[in-house]
Amino acid sequence: MATTTIRKAVITHLATSPTDVSNITLTSASLAAPGRKQVQVRVLYSGFCGADVNMAHGAYPLQRRTPLTPGYALVGTVVGLGPGTSARFAPGDTVAAVTVYGAEAERANVAEHLLVRVPAEVAARDDLLQQVTALALDWNTAYGMVQGAGGRGLVGVRSADVQPGQAVFVHGLSGAVGQGLTALCLLRGAVVYGTASKRNHAALREAGVRDVFEYTNKDWIAAMKAVGGVDAVFDPLGFESWDESFSILKDKGLLLGYGGNQVSLSGSEEEMARSLWPYMGKLVVRGMLPFAGKRTGFYYIKPGTADCQDGLAALIELLREGKIKVPIKAVWDLTAEGLKEAHQSWGKMAGMGSYLIRVGAERA
Repeated sequence: MATTTIRKAVITHLATSPTDVSNITLTSASLAAPGRKQVQVRVLYSGFCGADVNMAHGAYPLQRRTPLTPGYALVGTVVGLGPGTSARFAPGDTVAAVTVYGAEAERANVAEHLLVRVPAEVAARDDLLQQVTALALDWNTAYGMVQGAGGRGLVGVRSADVQPGQAVFVHGLSGAVGQGLTALCLLRGAVVYGTASKRNHAALREAGVRDVFEYTNKDWIAAMKAVGGVDAVFDPLGFESWDESFSILKDKGLLLGYGGNQVSLSGSEEEMARSLWPYMGKLVVRGMLPFAGKRTGFYYIKPGTADCQDGLAALIELLREGKIKVPIKAVWDLTAEGLKEAHQSWGKMAGMGSYLIRVGAERA
């Protein structure tokens, strides 16, 4: 298979301020033929998330050095197979994957073990392909926290294993992962509380959320303590927010942190410079203390693991069966202007759901 010229997004250097998007560019580059056990995918959609924004500012844990091509997840069609690949996929198949990098490009060489097949009846509808893209990272993250394999890892407990009748609290109910957490917890029969922008409260209650609060006025802390606390909290903000979330847990309740998006949402240069590591350490350690009574963990999706691959496959099946519907908040085209607008708009737009980059419309 020959080298191919593609367009791809590039973060050329780290942003110099919270509003700086001069480091977000679109460039042409040569893509080599897929290597051993790699599959070349023509990308249709890439997910867009807080990790992409954090990477542009150097705030994503252990990220690659710039220049780098972001794009944490993709949906696309197979166009080539590298040496050593199995017979699992063939040219023309529609696939999804969590890639961490590289999805904001017209084509990507993806390790075969990262790919999950998208059924033909789902692949035939563009609206469902958009939803699968959101499932790959946003809802897959939620799935792992709500009902994943669980166990304890290096960063604490990995899954809440939500049960019918339990009370859970979701920060950012209207966000990309928050929507997945809400829907999956409700499917498992939990009672859901959480925080969201005031404009979304009515819609969230209509969807089945018991009560919704504004994050900033902190009324949610006293309200949750008044009902006896909750069995699990899912908190993507980090930093001091994890202390507040820990305070509303019942005895033996679980706080799962993820994301660490408070810095990118703040719009503050001082906040963007803060390191999440000390707060992650505190989060994990406090759940390991003898007789703590409460559990903690930091959740991150691990591409290629059985938990990640099985979770995505299960979510695609739920979508195919019509048991879930993924709201899409915004879609931008893979242009320099579209990429900059995506970075400027993340976390600031009205509505609920996931963000996407439309990379290509052609599947052949």
